[in-house]
Amino acid sequence: MLRRERPREHGDWIRIATAPNEAVAGMLEGALKDKGIPVMEKKMSLDYVAGMAGMRGILVPADREEEARSLLSEIWDVTEDS
Repeated sequence: MLRRERPREHGDWIRIATAPNEAVAGMLEGALKDKGIPVMEKKMSLDYVAGMAGMRGILVPADREEEARSLLSEIWDVTEDS
């Protein structure tokens, strides 16, 4: 399960989800790129020991936010962040 994020801006990029690890982040990144949506992942902590286990933010350009959220909600179990 992924957590849907409230919009958090990073320049012109919006974090739309948080993946629990690098492997899941890579799958999300691939799904978004397959649909032509630019995507970046951002490590959520400074804990270098965690390596692949560290949480990753999934970011897309602000103007593609709705499209990206829609795609992720179709293919992943995404819950609203409260």
